[in-house]
Amino acid sequence: MTDFVAPFARKLLLLWISLFALALTACSSASPEDVVKNFFEAAAANRVDEAIEYFSLRDVKENDLTAAKGKLQIIVGQTYSNIQKNGGLDSITTTLVEQKEDTARVKVEIKFKNGKSSDQHKNLVKDSGKWKIVLK
Repeated sequence: MTDFVAPFARKLLLLWISLFALALTACSSASPEDVVKNFFEAAAANRVDEAIEYFSLRDVKENDLTAAKGKLQIIVGQTYSNIQKNGGLDSITTTLVEQKEDTARVKVEIKFKNGKSSDQHKNLVKDSGKWKIVLK
């Protein structure tokens, strides 16, 4: 019995390690378009902490971090409120407008369930190897 269990357990452990590594790779290699789409999906679900993670704080001075995080909470709250006011999200379409080595610009078209839509542009930067939305 143990001759079967040990190899099986080893294979199961390798499978879990592989899946974990794949998940990490998928998260870290998100395109600028994916980051913008993921932000709006998180904001629509009122997942404030997750939505804030899609923003870069690299250029914010340490003594301004609290204010910046407060501003981000307001941005996420306003985005959530706007989505709710329009009946929720129907679809999000993102298009890469421009990409350089460490910067990108993405156009996002949000269609709401009430038939209205909104077009926006988001600027992104590479922050510790990940694309993040620029806080203005």
